[in-house]
Amino acid sequence: MLYVCLTSFHYPLDFLVVRIGKPYAEVVKDSSFPVERKTAVYPSDPPKVDSTWIGSPVVITFDDPEHGFTLPKTIYGAVGYTKEKVDGITTSPMVETLPFDQTVKLLSELQARFRDAKWIPEPVEGNDWIKVQSDDEKRQLQAKLFDQADGVILLVPHKYSLLMHIKCYARCDERNVETAKYLIDIGLSKDHFSD
Repeated sequence: MLYVCLTSFHYPLDFLVVRIGKPYAEVVKDSSFPVERKTAVYPSDPPKVDSTWIGSPVVITFDDPEHGFTLPKTIYGAVGYTKEKVDGITTSPMVETLPFDQTVKLLSELQARFRDAKWIPEPVEGNDWIKVQSDDEKRQLQAKLFDQADGVILLVPHKYSLLMHIKCYARCDERNVETAKYLIDIGLSKDHFSD
């Protein structure tokens, strides 16, 4: 009798563990992502850490003890530093553009994560969670995205801000709901919005 063993090998997924204000040395220590190898250093005297670039699969964890969250796997993004501390994070929590239904499902999951971590919409007119609960809200959003992006500014007041956009990214000019592809972008920084 012949036994065949079929297995697949998957490289372990790297993690990038960051938060606004976190020292670069701690990002290096806490992350399995090759931070030092992927970081651009400004050639000054002394050299200054400038930015870490993401170009391979990684999971980003925002490690604030009260307001932290983990994003889905991404393959692109950047972490910026000022005075050896994280001052900005930009990424897309996706590895590829997706059809609208899949993108909206991810958007709903992300908004739930941010709510659970006690992020709130900036209290200004016209800024609220992106509405995608009902079929009608989804249709309205999809129609809007053919012309412009939609987004929300979320805050941990006096501490952090998060800007999340959803946009039509590919084949948008066809205005065909079956062929268009969408993307979500996320940017994090200090809260520059609260009084």
